[in-house]
Amino acid sequence: MFRGYDELTMDAKGRIGLPTRYHDRVLAECQGKFVLTVDLREPCLVLYPLTEWEGIEARFNALPGSNPAIAMLKRRILGYATEISLDSAGRFLISPELRQFARLDKHVVLAGQGKKCEIWLKATWDALQAQILAEDFSAADLAQAIDTLAL
Repeated sequence: MFRGYDELTMDAKGRIGLPTRYHDRVLAECQGKFVLTVDLREPCLVLYPLTEWEGIEARFNALPGSNPAIAMLKRRILGYATEISLDSAGRFLISPELRQFARLDKHVVLAGQGKKCEIWLKATWDALQAQILAEDFSAADLAQAIDTLAL
């Protein structure tokens, strides 16, 4: 559902407009309803169509709560999970808590990841891309990663 890269502007109220190329798909699949939560490893947010999120949430809830690592994981992912909807202008509101987590300001990036998309502070995204370009991946690491993708 989500492909590509978009540079977006967040308004003073914390609203971002979903790129118009997604509107028909998200209205058909999830009626413009999403869940926005935090990423586990990176300082970004993750936007899931509500229909996709419901399966993820069910899998989280099936995990044993007695395991401290799983309990921590649930607190982080489920605790920040916020249901949001597109408004009539195709925008969605990011809560102050989620904006603070990802250190979002006016300039943000929406990075498509297939069934979900990530929302980044543009400066953080740019720094990550520079870091990726500077990484010294061995041929064996790349070959293994490509093999797992089955391209």
